[in-house]
Amino acid sequence: MEFIYRGSEDEGMDGHGIAKFRDASLLATSADRPWTLIAAEIRSHGAGEIGAFTPQNAEITQILRDENAAVSTRASGGVRQEVAATPGTTWLCPAGIREEATRLSADIPRVLHVYIPQHSFLSGEVADLGFRAQDLRYQVQVDSPRIMALLRAIRRELSCEGSAGGLRMDALALDLITALAQNHAEGGRRANPPRGQGTLDRRRLDRVLAFINENLEQDLSLADLADVACVSVFHFARVFQQTVGASPHAYLSERRLDAARQKLAYGADSLAQIAQACRFSSQANFTRAFTRAAGVSPGRYRQALLIP
Repeated sequence: MEFIYRGSEDEGMDGHGIAKFRDASLLATSADRPWTLIAAEIRSHGAGEIGAFTPQNAEITQILRDENAAVSTRASGGVRQEVAATPGTTWLCPAGIREEATRLSADIPRVLHVYIPQHSFLSGEVADLGFRAQDLRYQVQVDSPRIMALLRAIRRELSCEGSAGGLRMDALALDLITALAQNHAEGGRRANPPRGQGTLDRRRLDRVLAFINENLEQDLSLADLADVACVSVFHFARVFQQTVGASPHAYLSERRLDAARQKLAYGADSLAQIAQACRFSSQANFTRAFTRAAGVSPGRYRQALLIP
């Protein structure tokens, strides 16, 4: 298969779908989220042809709902793939190949598109895999349980963002790239996953924890925390969990919920203001997360504290 990289400079991770799927309705997008290593959209596609396109990013596409027994046909470099577009059907497309055309025999109401830019493949030890966005296999009917689980997690975060959305998505992106490198590289070669060994020393850990506490109301990425610890992103994600006993995003989420409890107990901010300060995408998402963690809604939590 011939690889020809012709993606436009301004296509970008979040502009990929705009450029490729001009006639598809956008139902959800991560464009306004603090996601640095991955982007996602849910679109509704009408029957017909999607024009030829050379992507700048690696792309994963998955059918979420199809009520019309659609058939999808796509081709690149002489490889033609035709498949029934049933829920769960999943395609891979590397960066830099020219997709000649994609045809849909009927409307498909919900399709997940995940875009992974080239810079995400160069993150710390992930670069040691020797796996680039251009090396992804041009494949249809992916059925790896690990890939399916990661796509479900991405879809959940897209529909209901948590307070550590940026950090969580960074971790999911690294896991997804590693899974793709191990089992979905062009030519069938397999890459051994990088390993983050050991723990963070006390000095580095204290710096990271202090940085998190001082920036609870800011968008934080794994790269931010790794920079504070002076280690690579991939290594940081592993050794932080080994040191603290929780992933970076789980730790950040708990700290933000602690901050929310303090604001509910001692402040006068509205629930909407607290949700925004604690980096939830909406008051509804804040209420769900708080209720799940505390066993009571934030409103009732505050009311209980006011009872003499």
